[in-house]
Amino acid sequence: MDKRSVPTVLDDYQEPEPTKPAGPIFATDIKVTGQPLDPGHVGRIIKPRELVDSVEVTPLNRNEMILYNQLLAHAWNDIRERPVHKILKAALRGSHDSNDRLDEAFDTLMTAYAKVRARDPKTGKMATYRLNLLGTNKEEDARDGYFYYSFPPDLLAIISESTTWAAIKSNIMYALRSKYSIRLYEMIERRAGLSKSYEEFTLEAFRGMIGVPEGKLERFADLNKYCLKPALEEVNHLTDFHVEISAIKKGRAVEKLFMTWLKKSADDMRQAHDEREKSRVGRRARWQSKVERIVFNESPGSA
Repeated sequence: MDKRSVPTVLDDYQEPEPTKPAGPIFATDIKVTGQPLDPGHVGRIIKPRELVDSVEVTPLNRNEMILYNQLLAHAWNDIRERPVHKILKAALRGSHDSNDRLDEAFDTLMTAYAKVRARDPKTGKMATYRLNLLGTNKEEDARDGYFYYSFPPDLLAIISESTTWAAIKSNIMYALRSKYSIRLYEMIERRAGLSKSYEEFTLEAFRGMIGVPEGKLERFADLNKYCLKPALEEVNHLTDFHVEISAIKKGRAVEKLFMTWLKKSADDMRQAHDEREKSRVGRRARWQSKVERIVFNESPGSA
């Protein structure tokens, strides 16, 4: 027999077809890693788009916002399977010896609700949901007891269907001292993987997403001074991104905001890391040569 006619294993071998995902990747498929509840360690918090881009109807302060992210992170890896989660209050207290602030924050989160944009599973169309952020919960009386908590069913349904998320670095979140800085950082992390590096917002939409309470900072000059500039300063010096915001005017009034973001170089990210490791004392003085500006343009491309 001609040896060339004898089949071999190699003759029959074929490269396997690349494995394709059975369906979309959901935010709940991505796991929380590290130690996100400990400010002294590095961790990754997964927060779905619907919560990142939600509009706070009940304004949260910085501590309440961080607490909610901690509760979300602690529950996240089995949030779809486990209806009730528990955590030691000491793990949420941080450096405070008293539970007083924690009790107040629990009360606020229990009554807080937000407007969330999500797709209606029945119609397939986008809709606005008004949802409570936290469900039924129980706090043990003991100082070092457990806090038991749940999330509302409608919020869980939205979270379970989310296919876009922010991967928040907890060490960066803790370093940011303003609630507006944290919200801006979350907005950028949520958009970091997109094919574009810019987005245009109406002034009203941006105010809601960054968490400005209704009736506050209504003049753009005040919004710029007390919200945008401080948030840009912190985000640009302490995170892995460089962010710019341009104000688009119609006549004399600011109508829209145009936001761009760019991943920093390795050297710039190291500088941001080094700054996070330094004391907050004197931080603003170190930044004086790099003050962020809001650029007033009629359109993003105008001179």
